[in-house]
Amino acid sequence: MLRFGIVSQINPLLCQARVNFGDDDSTSYWLPVLQTKTLKDKFYSMPDINEQVVCLMDQNSEDGVILGAIYSNADKPAVTSEKQLSVNFENGSQINANKETDTLTIIFQNIKFVGDITHEGILTNTKGIKSNADITDKKSSMQSMRDTYNSHTHPDKNQKTTSTM
Repeated sequence: MLRFGIVSQINPLLCQARVNFGDDDSTSYWLPVLQTKTLKDKFYSMPDINEQVVCLMDQNSEDGVILGAIYSNADKPAVTSEKQLSVNFENGSQINANKETDTLTIIFQNIKFVGDITHEGILTNTKGIKSNADITDKKSSMQSMRDTYNSHTHPDKNQKTTSTM
């Protein structure tokens, strides 16, 4: 049977939670939280304490599974379009895929990519670029340009040779 309740405890290590059912003021045993994938590819998401969830329970409400959280009048969706897929965090960070505008928006204080990135299109940057390694384009590298032009000398207005610095 389906039961609606409020999460009272979570165990993030075992991906389980306990749920308080308001209709009879009972609290469930530890219930697994349903995940999208758990074998080769792994998905992980836990409900928050005090979050409203729906559970599939046995006849005695002794065993079951938390199917997921549900929105209510008190907790409304951050996005209200069937054309968007969105994950919004309490600190303001978010990931939003908008199928209507063909736009992926990622808002995080820090983003770490591990692996090669292939980019096609225009890259617009508003805050500068910092690299801990040499920067190379299809013809040369920044270091090779420094090696060539930093040693460049020419006569100054007094016909003395300028320094390389």
